[in-house]
Amino acid sequence: MDLTEDQKNIIDLFVKQELLIEKLYQLFAERYPAYKDFWNKMAKEEYQHSVLIHRMIDSEAVIFTQGELRSEYLNSSIEFIDKFIAEFKKDKGYPIEHAALKATQLEKGLWERNVFQHFESDSEDVKKVMETLNSEQKFHIKKIDRFASQFLSRNR
Repeated sequence: MDLTEDQKNIIDLFVKQELLIEKLYQLFAERYPAYKDFWNKMAKEEYQHSVLIHRMIDSEAVIFTQGELRSEYLNSSIEFIDKFIAEFKKDKGYPIEHAALKATQLEKGLWERNVFQHFESDSEDVKKVMETLNSEQKFHIKKIDRFASQFLSRNR
């Protein structure tokens, strides 16, 4: 796959964003031991997304259609996540319900930007990877929504 420098940068930023979200979920697992298994599983899935993106772009059969997506958006998102991580580390009393809400916002933000829909391929293997990334993104949103809903019902 022949990529422009901006496209290569965008893909690298996709991966960086996934790994940052993984780091955030690991911090949630450490901070909230009662929910450690949930957050560790979410972190592992984020790492797996980064692996799948690498596997996909290593294929010669994939085309990256950048569309309206620009590296500035991803840089902004990464800066936001970095800043949140720094604030989270400082705020030892950050409530679990806020952490769940933040995770929901991050996952939904990725979905709304159609991050994983920018890849195309005629290869069945690559199509399977793309389908996996898309379905896992939807599933992540549902899992976090379900997780967050337990706190919403407590606060009513």
